[in-house]
Amino acid sequence: MQTFLDFKELLNSNEDIIVNELSLSYKRSIQLNDPQYMKLNSSLKVSNLLREIWETDQLDVRESFYFLCFSSGLDLIGYQKISEGGLDTVFVDFRLLFSIALLSRATSIVVAHNHPSGTLKPSEADKVLTKRIVQAGELLSLNLNDHIILTQSSYYSFRDEGLL
Repeated sequence: MQTFLDFKELLNSNEDIIVNELSLSYKRSIQLNDPQYMKLNSSLKVSNLLREIWETDQLDVRESFYFLCFSSGLDLIGYQKISEGGLDTVFVDFRLLFSIALLSRATSIVVAHNHPSGTLKPSEADKVLTKRIVQAGELLSLNLNDHIILTQSSYYSFRDEGLL
């Protein structure tokens, strides 16, 4: 059933009504069919993948925030750098993060950022951010599998440390 509205009648005007059109698309990359992107079911596997896609020369320079989208079988279906920050902070736009997850039809996500200082201990801001992502994800039925903090030599997993 279709309903048509006569906006001119509603507005009592003869002027044309112009609206923006939003078009979204999703294309699956053939590259992501490689076995290395399948069954990413551990923090070690995810951290190794992150090191492949991260601009590694920036790990010690500035904070960046990446985001991974997964199928229900924990196969990677997409990833995106969300933002770059300064020496010790990075801004995360939830609208951008979750719009990508929804567009890619993800059932779960992993977020990651680096600590240029080399410390693996999450800050209070990191913990608050993680909690907010979990809460927002629950509203959209998107599970946060992990939040990984990368340094040049190691990684920290919120899941492994019992914070998720």
